[in-house]
Amino acid sequence: MSFEIGPMVCSACNMWEIRDIVGVPGDYVCRKCVQLQLLEDRIERLELRLDSYRSTHDVEKLVDSTYSELVTPQVKGKRTERERVATSQRSSRQVVQESPAVISLRNRYSILDTVEGDGSSGECSSSQVHGTMGGSAAQEGRKKSGRAIVIGDSIVREIDRHFCGRKRDSRMVCCLPGARVRDVTERLQNILEGEGKQPAVMVHIGTNDIGKKRDEVLQGEFRKLGDKLKSRTSKVIISGLLPVPWASQSRNRRILQMNTCLEKWCKGEGFKFLGHWNQFWGRWEQYKQDGLHVGWNGTNVLGGVFASAVGEH
Repeated sequence: MSFEIGPMVCSACNMWEIRDIVGVPGDYVCRKCVQLQLLEDRIERLELRLDSYRSTHDVEKLVDSTYSELVTPQVKGKRTERERVATSQRSSRQVVQESPAVISLRNRYSILDTVEGDGSSGECSSSQVHGTMGGSAAQEGRKKSGRAIVIGDSIVREIDRHFCGRKRDSRMVCCLPGARVRDVTERLQNILEGEGKQPAVMVHIGTNDIGKKRDEVLQGEFRKLGDKLKSRTSKVIISGLLPVPWASQSRNRRILQMNTCLEKWCKGEGFKFLGHWNQFWGRWEQYKQDGLHVGWNGTNVLGGVFASAVGEH
């Protein structure tokens, strides 16, 4: 094997070093510059994480200050009023005997609906349903038009406060932690049972499928889900997958490619597609520390987009 020793100039720092120059490209970069670039990349990632921690700390301070300004004065005012009444009663030395008050207690809300998993997938065992009604009021409300429901994996767990808001009689969030596309397809009929005619159904699913099966297989499972949705309602909304902080470049590239395929598929099926990539890419402060689920800021954004989307139907 032939080799030739000579000086090589680094294209990054313009410094030279003696090394084997056989087969070395013209844009040669020395080891020190490579290590420096790796260090800068790591510092950039650490700064992003630090910004996320600072954002969380700012939210906690805002909550604490809001509580101090709004809740604490009311608590102190009620306490002062009770003390004043107690003092007045002691000074008048009047003892009033009254029969114990009878307070009628009743449950205004029925137990929230729960969809138990069949354990077939091994990853989706339970669901969390928010914004539902109970009893005859639920049946009457669900018969009315304008019902809207979000079905998804754990990404949608905490969006009900923004999506449902004051419309909890007509909107619902069904969270299936760990669910995949086929899990939603299998449970769709049970989830939508009693939701009336033509509800607006939004589905956010697929994060747990990326990287675990080929893209063409996943696209086929989405088509099966779409067929089942069309047989139930004409108001179908598909929510695009979110980027994953700290994930590899190849994984985020596959997510972006899947979103492109889903958008094209939705146009052909007459579904509405919601893309969130520009709202979340690079804005890692909107995620929790686990680097997957959206945090307080993220649920504000996602819940608001979902609410606006179903409002158009």
